[in-house]
Amino acid sequence: MKITIIMSSMTHFTQLIIDDKTKEAKLNGENIEIDIDNFANKLISIVSSWEPRMVNEFILDGQEYRVRIEKKGKIQDYYGKNKYPENYRDFISLLQENNID
Repeated sequence: MKITIIMSSMTHFTQLIIDDKTKEAKLNGENIEIDIDNFANKLISIVSSWEPRMVNEFILDGQEYRVRIEKKGKIQDYYGKNKYPENYRDFISLLQENNID
């Protein structure tokens, strides 16, 4: 499984790439220590209820997020811009718990 998370705004960019085959996690290109299996399980649980695309067209700047999960040849891709799923705070909490911001 490979997970890519991108968070961006006008002043901030974060990219997390996790590869469970190589057991590597990179935050903005730098290796980080993270419990990959635990993180992946929690992330999948959180995003399982998300719509693939959530965009507020009336706000031109702000925050964007993308979560891409590649598993067993299937891709789940979630994208949002200034519109968030109900459990988005759980997602942010997961990132913060793992020192990802």
